[in-house]
Amino acid sequence: MDKLKLTEDDLLVLGRHRDFFISRQAVFAEFFHKSFIEIPETRMLLEHFGKADAMKLIWAEWFGRLFSENLDTNFINYLWRIGLRHVEVNLDQRFTNLGFSLVRMFCHRITIESFQPDIAVKILPVVDKLVDSCILVETSAYIMATVRCDVEILKGIADKIRNPVTIIGGNLRRLQRHMAPQDPLYKDYEFLISSTSRCEDMIEDITTYIEMFQREAKFEQAMLETVIENMLEKLSARKKLEGVKVEIFLSPEARFVRGDPTDLRHLFYHILENAVEAAHASKKPYVRISSVLQEVPSHTLRIEVFNNGEIVNLANISDIFSLFYSTKPKGSGLGLSIAKLALRKNFGEIYFEPVPGEGTKVYIILEKAN
Repeated sequence: MDKLKLTEDDLLVLGRHRDFFISRQAVFAEFFHKSFIEIPETRMLLEHFGKADAMKLIWAEWFGRLFSENLDTNFINYLWRIGLRHVEVNLDQRFTNLGFSLVRMFCHRITIESFQPDIAVKILPVVDKLVDSCILVETSAYIMATVRCDVEILKGIADKIRNPVTIIGGNLRRLQRHMAPQDPLYKDYEFLISSTSRCEDMIEDITTYIEMFQREAKFEQAMLETVIENMLEKLSARKKLEGVKVEIFLSPEARFVRGDPTDLRHLFYHILENAVEAAHASKKPYVRISSVLQEVPSHTLRIEVFNNGEIVNLANISDIFSLFYSTKPKGSGLGLSIAKLALRKNFGEIYFEPVPGEGTKVYIILEKAN
């Protein structure tokens, strides 16, 4: 209501004509049913959900409550439950949005037909705000329910696996310490330990993804060079830079970005990790990081991360950002998903460019700091 500037004065304007709208609830239900029954895709849904008379009663009640209720917590909860119900029945949100368009159309039509222009012009903006408030609440409920489901699944996986994997890994390392390196079982333990380490990395990535998803971005000025060097140090500590030559060439005009510091660290860690892993396909692995100001849009800068290894296949470009998708045998399939989430939260973009015979360039677009 605050975002829509829906005030008590607005509700007073509408309050004078509540009875008029409530008296049209049955007419609305007929109009609503007729509109959806004429669309093949929604006709199938209506036939699946139940009898037409029952649906009309539900729609008539909703329309009546829209104009008879105060916009208090009870009514907001009522709208919220409708949004949750749409998730339960797997109703496409596009149909819901179409439904609200029909509500608006119906209200406009009966208002214009029934009131003098000087009165109608006062009623219609309030009706629009009222319908928009319903859209916001129900859509919010829909998004929260669907997103929460995905996040809870990921969180459940991480929580259930974390302790067993840690215990198994610890026991394997303890047993290996009692083996001589030349013993054939030593290498078997080494393989099992590396497998548990991969699971531990995946659990860490899942936890990172969940935390990033649930945390609001807090924008600050960040020095690009510091973020990149810190993430390279982290990769080095994890022995992922061994044998890889890394060079950094940042333009003096493109050294500071505006973004959430935590998100930026996750972004560059996973982009650099991906570049380093790809570079290992070359005999002389090489990664180059550079930055330039962008002319369009003028408030952004572009960071280029080049590796001379595996050339990206643009045919798979839509898949590489999907959760758990990986082309690497030991990849978690979460690194680029985390990077993409960080970019989305910080209004950034990313592009991949294959360079035939040389490698792959990754372009990251971020907002520059003032």
